[in-house]
Amino acid sequence: MNAARIGEARARAGRGDAAGAEALLREAIAVDPSDPLPLQLLADLLLSQQQTAHALPAYRQLLAMPHQRSALNLLHLGFCEEAAGRLEEAAARYREALAIEPHMLEAHVNLAGLLWRLSDFDGAVAHGREAVAIAPAHPFAQRILGAALLNRNALDEAERHLRRALELQPAFPAAQFDLAMTVLLGGRLAEGWPLYAQRWTDPRARRPAFFQAAREWPGPSVPLAGQSIAVYGEQGHGDMLQMLRFLPRLQALGAQVHCVLPAELVPLVEASFPGVHCLRAGEALQVQWHAALLDLPGRLPIDLADLPGPMPYLRAPAEAAARWRERMAAWEGGVRIGLAWSGSPAQVNNRNRALPLSLLLPITELPGVQCFSLQKDDAGAWTDAQPAPGRLVDLTDGWSSFAESAAMLERLDLVITIDSAVAHLAGALGKPVWLLLPPNADWRWLLDRADSPWYPSARLFRRGLAEPRATQVRRVRQALPAWLAGRAA
Repeated sequence: MNAARIGEARARAGRGDAAGAEALLREAIAVDPSDPLPLQLLADLLLSQQQTAHALPAYRQLLAMPHQRSALNLLHLGFCEEAAGRLEEAAARYREALAIEPHMLEAHVNLAGLLWRLSDFDGAVAHGREAVAIAPAHPFAQRILGAALLNRNALDEAERHLRRALELQPAFPAAQFDLAMTVLLGGRLAEGWPLYAQRWTDPRARRPAFFQAAREWPGPSVPLAGQSIAVYGEQGHGDMLQMLRFLPRLQALGAQVHCVLPAELVPLVEASFPGVHCLRAGEALQVQWHAALLDLPGRLPIDLADLPGPMPYLRAPAEAAARWRERMAAWEGGVRIGLAWSGSPAQVNNRNRALPLSLLLPITELPGVQCFSLQKDDAGAWTDAQPAPGRLVDLTDGWSSFAESAAMLERLDLVITIDSAVAHLAGALGKPVWLLLPPNADWRWLLDRADSPWYPSARLFRRGLAEPRATQVRRVRQALPAWLAGRAA
């Protein structure tokens, strides 16, 4: 009887009836829990449907059964663990798969794409090289080695492998994106922007509902005088804050600029850019043109020599500034330093970007200094210590929008932060901001420099590939006395 269920499940799966197949397989498992076949089929079906959260327990159960510990099942379990954010467990499963099949291409590719997220940059490159050695003509192998080399800042070699991946598979969005990151990180902005624009070829990329290809503004070859243009946001808050600086350039071309942005950015944007209108929910959009905010530097176009543009380009609304002037009046006269130690846990590089709060505690104990938390979101395990009472004041409950965040940052003398939206907000406000960057810093921070062409008020503290976070933070602490003395002079 179970054989009939399993046969029918296979038939339904073949016809695209995944739900019906799943129901039959679960019935078969209930009838005979000792039979690995329906469990194997169920786990594989769920994985094929990208239901990794449900496939994960199925593969765990399967691997606990006799004679089911195959390299392929370990690979699939590792993939599900990775999708759940259990990176160490995923790496262990991939390694177990390789212990069974040392030349398993997929396991090497997956480890190369995972290990750099665990700060094992050399391990990622090593597995990428193994993948290329096994399958030199496979675009995934060439791309994953290129990505691993990019995260190790080996740009020339990364570029060679990424271009080879695109020779093998020209329509390869991941390789196109990694190549764009490589070129931009190297400071070749004019060459990088067209590559960066290829991100829209990724099926996962989502344009706004009003998008029409014929209305996407291609650049100054199409005059904007007397025209209206909608600029729509994408990606993270930091990305958008960085690129808002280009809105006045559109206005200078004679355009009426409308913005379609997350609601939390709207008050700040309208206060900072007179004449720019942000669309509200339910409001009709009537424009001749539109453009993605992060495509503007490529359309205008922008090179390093054009940066940073007029600074600062953001300012808090007057009402918010008045509220925060009053709220922070008790700390007037002292040195006020803001601290942020983690970005979004979901951000792919946050494990490299974030640092433990405990490393920053000595800054909170400096005489004459009052520190403020700029950690709005839950930092999880990165908040690993409790500062002494009153030494790290948390007022972020008042951050109902970026207008409020900006108003608070305007009252600070210095911001010390990891790479997050806080860094971009501080830089755009023209506030002194010290960034603690990971070894694989984002493209916008370039390489081998302590300043930023995007933010003249920024000072970059880069962590070396093998440098402990404590050593990096120690360099920040050692730089503070001179900065404090300069303020007092």
